[in-house]
Parts: sequence; C-alpha cells; structure tokens
Amino acid sequence: MTRREALIALLCAVCLAALPGCSDDARTVGGENGPVSHNERALVLSVDEESQTAEVRILERPDDLTLTWGTHPAGAEGTADFSEWGSSCLPEVGDDLILKWIGTPAEKSSFPILVNSWEPTVGFYESLDDAREVRLPASMLRFFSQTSEELVADYAEEPELALAARADDEDLVLTFTGKQLADYRTDVEQSLADYVSSLQDAEDVSAVEVTDDHASVTITASPALLDKPLLVGQAFMAVPGVCATLQALDGTEDWHVEIVVIDAEKNVKVARVALPDESVTITAESWAEAVG
Repeated sequence: MTRREALIALLCAVCLAALPGCSDDARTVGGENGPVSHNERALVLSVDEESQTAEVRILERPDDLTLTWGTHPAGAEGTADFSEWGSSCLPEVGDDLILKWIGTPAEKSSFPILVNSWEPTVGFYESLDDAREVRLPASMLRFFSQTSEELVADYAEEPELALAARADDEDLVLTFTGKQLADYRTDVEQSLADYVSSLQDAEDVSAVEVTDDHASVTITASPALLDKPLLVGQAFMAVPGVCATLQALDGTEDWHVEIVVIDAEKNVKVARVALPDESVTITAESWAEAVG
C-alpha cells in the first residue's frame, strides 16, 4: 500500500494547539433584524503582533448544523483584525479557529475580518456537542508501518478532513464533527467496495467475502495471485486495513481481522491469519503444501 493510501485508510487530520479562545459577552449583539454573529473557520498563516492582525486562510465549514456562516469561499486568504483584543489574545501560526464577526444577517463576508471573538475549532464543536473522537491504536499504525507523529504531521496540510489529530503515546486520536465522521465513513466504505471489486475482477481471484462486522475476510483464489504484487497488496494490506479502520469508527478498541485464503480449484484452506497478532506470510511453497 502506498503512503497516501495508508493515510486515507487512517482518517488522519490536522493537529491543533490547545489555546483558549477570546470572547466578550458585552460585544455580542442581535435581535430579530439586528446584527448577528457570523462564523468563519480559518487557519492562521502568520501573526503580526505590532498591528495585532493575522493572515488567515478560510477553511471549509465542517458541519451541517444550522449556524450563521460567513460567505468567504474555502481557500480565500486575507487579514483578520484582532486589535480589539490586545496582543495577549492573539492566536498562533497553525491554529485552526472559528472567527466571529458582527454583521447584518444578509451581509457578505469581506477582508479584513473584524474579529468580535474567536475560539479553537475543536472547542467550538465540543460546546455544540458535535465533536466525535476516534482512537487508532498503535498496533493499527504499525500494520501500516506508520507512526502517530508522522501521520499528524502529514495531515497538518489537510485541515479540512477533520477537526484535529494528536498523538497519544503511540496511538493516534482524531476529532471530527458528526458530518465529517459520516462523510469519512462513506468514503472508507466506498474504498473497501472498490478494493473488493478490483480483486473480484482479477482472473486469479474467484471470490472475496467480508463479514458485516469487518472482522473477517475470506479470499478464494489460485496460487497465481502471489505473483501479482498489486493484488497481494490489496488482498493482504488494503482490505484488512480498511476493515480495521471501519472497526475503529465503530468504537472497537482492540481491532482484529481474520484473513482466510481458500484454494479455488480444490476448495482447501491455504492459510488463516489473525491480525494484528500474526503476520501475513503466504508463499508458493506453503500454498502447494496446504493443497497437497
């Protein structure tokens, strides 16, 4: 499996600094037709303490909640003005924030954003009870020959995939909104379907069966499968890896995937491997010995 495929299978996201937000209830205004607070999700690119401003990039909204969002398109870059707060309340470079500015309900966003209040994106969604945490254990990361630190760093460049990623010892802990998690699960399920379809279309594979709980994969094939590196990677790395990912999404703490290989011609069990406790080692010699 390529590094990119492993990253996709492992759901990784952006690492956030745990900074306190800044707000002032006296500045919150509203009313049926009066000014309201607009929300913008932004990544801090640089900070100018002297002018008390920051250059930011607007990120895609990560939810389907009924909130008043600004109209900046994702990817737009410009200045956010924090001068009302003082230098002690400036964010740091790399922070993923929810910025709030005051305007009429129909007012369009523009730069500079005159920040009325802000807080880390994770804290914002935790306060709305719309933050979902997923833990990927170290054993899963080792299966992909990855570390939690590497994956956090890699996904720091793609902050819109999730709210946060952090290393907890050797585990990876991811935080999503409800919508992000649902969208990601759909993508992972489609990846599994694509891998299974690709294997089933191969002339050396007769059938691929995955149980509903994603804990068992049965592959019926001919020994010629072992001569096809791409198919071997899909069968013994990609499919069980995606199954393990789906288990993590379901909250399974101790993932396990059993791989059973059946000889298509003689209907004889060639191998049974229990991941992550055992490794997948199937050779032409062991296959021939199994079928007699």
